[in-house]
This record gives sequence, C-alpha cells and structure tokens, in this order.
Amino acid sequence: MLVLKFGGTSVGTSESIRRVARITTENLHRSPVVVLSAMNGVTDSLLLSARAAARGEEAESSAALERLRDRHRQAARECVVEPYLEPLLACLDNTLDALGKVFSALALLREASPRSLDLVAAHGERLSCALLVGTLCSQGIAAETLAAEALVKTDDNFGEAMPSMELTSEAAREFLLPVLARGAVPVVPGFAGATIDGVTTTLGRGGSDYTATILGAALGAHEVWIYSDTDGVLTADPKVVPEARPLPHLSYAEARELSFFGAKVIHPRTVLPAMDHQFPVRVRNSFNPSFEGTAITVHGERSGQSVKSIAYTRDISTVTVEGSGRPGGPRVAGRALGVLERLFTDAFLTNASSPEQNLSFVLPTSKAGSVVRGLREEFAEEIRRGEVRHIERQDGLGVFACVGEALGDTSGIGARVFGVLGRLGVSVHGFAQAPSGTSFSFVVDADRLDEAVRALHEEFIGREAAR
Repeated sequence: MLVLKFGGTSVGTSESIRRVARITTENLHRSPVVVLSAMNGVTDSLLLSARAAARGEEAESSAALERLRDRHRQAARECVVEPYLEPLLACLDNTLDALGKVFSALALLREASPRSLDLVAAHGERLSCALLVGTLCSQGIAAETLAAEALVKTDDNFGEAMPSMELTSEAAREFLLPVLARGAVPVVPGFAGATIDGVTTTLGRGGSDYTATILGAALGAHEVWIYSDTDGVLTADPKVVPEARPLPHLSYAEARELSFFGAKVIHPRTVLPAMDHQFPVRVRNSFNPSFEGTAITVHGERSGQSVKSIAYTRDISTVTVEGSGRPGGPRVAGRALGVLERLFTDAFLTNASSPEQNLSFVLPTSKAGSVVRGLREEFAEEIRRGEVRHIERQDGLGVFACVGEALGDTSGIGARVFGVLGRLGVSVHGFAQAPSGTSFSFVVDADRLDEAVRALHEEFIGREAAR
C-alpha cells in the first residue's frame, strides 16, 4: 500500500490535477490512498473571507466565494467529461453554498472563533478532492472521496489539533480498507479531522502532510510519497540560495529539525508517525515525477558532509523574564514554560541563566504578545514585590539552523559559524545546539538573515561539496 499526498501547487490548475490523476493511475498496482491539499491560495482566501464575514463585510466574503466557485467550476470543465461533469458541478455548488451559509452565520454572530475557522478552512480540501475524483472517474478509474472527519480523530485544540492514533487507526481501517478491497482509489481531504463528537478540526497549516503519514501509520503503508513543486528537500531555500540542490537522503531527525526551523517542504509533525512505525517518507516533485526526490528514513545517509541543509524562519521575537538576582528569588523556568504550554506555543530556543533567575524564549512574533501577557499575569505578584524586574520582548529577529546528523561528530562547527557571521558583521542574539547534536541554531537580526544563510551555505555546503 502506498499513500500519495499532493500539495496545493500540485492541484492548483486543471493541468496539475490531470497530472496528479496520471501519477495516481501509474501507481494503481500499489493500492494507492490519495491525500490532497486545497488548490493553492484557497485556504488563505477562505480564512480571509471568514474574518471579513465576522466583521460584517458580507459583500467581500460573497465575492471571494464566487471567485472560488468560478475557479473550481472552470477546472472541473477542463478535467471532467459527462456523465461525471454535471454531478461534479452540483457537488461543488452544494459545498460552496453550504460555506456561504457559514459566512452568513459568522456575519450574524460577529465572531470567527478558532472552531469556526477550522470548519471554514476544511472546505478547500473537499473541493479539490471532488475535482480529482471526477477526473479519475472520467478516465475509467474508480475513485471515492472519504470525509476526513470520519477518519482522523483528534482533540479539540482547534487550529493545531493532535490526532488520537488509536481511534484514527480503527476508523481508517474501517472505512478505507473496504474501498481498497473494491479496487477503488480512496481520496481523502488532508489537513482536517474531527473530535470524537464530530466537530471539525484542523491539524495546522501544511497539515495535509501530517494526514498522509497518520494514515500511512494507521494502514501499515509501505511508503508515503509527499508531492510538492520542488525536487525534494533542498540544501536551502532556493529563493534565498539559488544554487541550492536536492538532497537524496535525510534521516527522520534531520527532516524534523529542518521542518521545525522553517523548511516548507513538509509539516513539522509529518515524520512522527513514520518514526513510530518505521516506514519511508519520500518527498517528490509532481512537476518532475521521474525524479526520485528525497528519501526520509531512520538513518538517512552519512555523506561525510557536516551540514546537509540550512533552514530559517523570519518574524521571530525574544521574550525575556528577568528576575531580581537575589538568592531565594522565584524560580521562573517551570512556571514560564507552563505559560507557553497553556498557550500552545513552541519556542525555537530557550536560554536560562543565574539559577533560573533569568529566562529567555525565542518564538514567532505572532505569539509574542500573548506570551508576554500570560507571563505578566503569571508573575503579577512577583513583579509587584520586585522579585521579577522585567518581562520584555525584542522583535525584528530571525532564526536559522544548520542541520545534519554528522554535526554531533564534527568539531569546530560553532566556531566556523561564528567566524562567518563575524566576517559579515552579523550580531548573534542567541544560539543553541539540539540535544541530539543534529542542529545548531542561531538568532540574528531579520534584515541580515538572507545574507547569513547564503554565506553559511557556501561555507558548509558549497565548499565541502567541491572538495
């Protein structure tokens, strides 16, 4: 069994959808399960429209809905023939009409809660799945859409839901295996799931990758192939480093570090089910399907190269809790980490000093305001007594990570990074090494981030490859 996942650009046009159908057909002998993202740009449009409706801007949300209708109906006409076209157009209209009613409800209530936004966002994948099923059926391939809500069972952390693997495995086997037994292709909307009460949730942006490996684990798949618009995982973002090249192999640990620090090819949690169930994940390019892409496995490949890839994230802030420095003062680390946990916020780096008197977090700027407020509430009494002097944030930062399993066995990596940054005159606001030794990460000014990444790519990847 093979799980094929296709991202937004891979289903973004009628030509792309036909290409996805062709790739699926070529793998029919592997009993494929297909997971789809929404057409590129659709999820953003849906969320913007929901917020517009909640502000009472119904004309704007209605216009956006009609643009989506036109885009999907046009793709349907270019991909699907009768007798499948008219039922498909009716399905698209019914889905979008139902979404219009949701927008009207948001306008009436003047709210767009995380729960409501998950309900809205999940519609994009339903539309793309309908298009692919219609395309496959037009070509004589039996295919069926299955509701993600029936398959992926999650908690109620709307916007970043976590799956229950036991419940999901039971549901996946119950609903997917009979479809495969009939010789049909199951097509599953990615990104979405549902609570045990049936309330729609989402797994976080980019979560369709995660859906694919969740189902791969649940069904005992031999492999999961994740298709995007690049030739696998690259040595850096080609928008910043034009000479970046694809990597043939990565370990689970390397892939996880790269995605955590900003590599956009796969969702950060994608490799977790693969790690638990020991199946390969291959990242491929739907626009270059003959290219093998990047294989992500237990051990990857020790190429002798210290740094395999460099990932980065912009829009980073630091939040610092500064204690009084007096002996016996409040021990801030555990309580501060508790605030981050309650706010479902992951920190890229955490630095502590002076026996837990001072603590600094590096986190997305979008989360910094809520974290500062949460910390000030948590330490309100200590601030009043002067035992916590300041809780401050610094914006305008970026973080990058040099990633490779050989880093832990190679001496002088940090010195080389500092040497390059020193020659560039780039200030370092924080740095850390992963406990596994798989990554070194550094916080720098955001306006120097691209320059730093390019220089370090040349230092570690360009020069070492040339040897």
